[in-house]
Amino acid sequence: MIIKDNESSDIHTSRGPMRTYLFRPMAEGRYPGLVLFSEIFQVTGPIRRAAAMLASHGFVVAIPEIYHELEPAGTVLAYDEAGVERGNRHKTAKALSSYDGDARAALNFLRCSPHCTGKLGVMGMCIGGHLAFRAAMQSDVLATTCFYATDIHKCGLGEGMHDNSLDRIGEITGELL
Repeated sequence: MIIKDNESSDIHTSRGPMRTYLFRPMAEGRYPGLVLFSEIFQVTGPIRRAAAMLASHGFVVAIPEIYHELEPAGTVLAYDEAGVERGNRHKTAKALSSYDGDARAALNFLRCSPHCTGKLGVMGMCIGGHLAFRAAMQSDVLATTCFYATDIHKCGLGEGMHDNSLDRIGEITGELL
């Protein structure tokens, strides 16, 4: 399936605009939506390739920049020691409520897209797996896939490193992998 992979929007959040990239089938129609949460490096080549693959299978994929209030729009952290340090520092500098608000904003963005059926799912890798798990608590998320949800076992997400993600598993009503 031919895809469109050059669209982005700056979505309004309580902490400023959040650059969000959209990958979708080129063919007219409406498709289920997926929010794809990245690893700590943000929207890298591997994340873009994953989004392209998902779009080629008939999904509208939104990738939000997870550190939009900490980095200029379009920032991709390098896959090196400095990038790891910066990404890990951001992971625990951002308020947990901001991560949750960003997920809600990305889901709303997809739901309102003329290309989306309104059926929503989430997935993520690394910190994105943890963010996908938290987004799965939203009642309109029908399916979630978490790839190695970083720090979920030690409550290490967000400012103060005391998230309650696993304590809230009962709030997830959709499918979870």
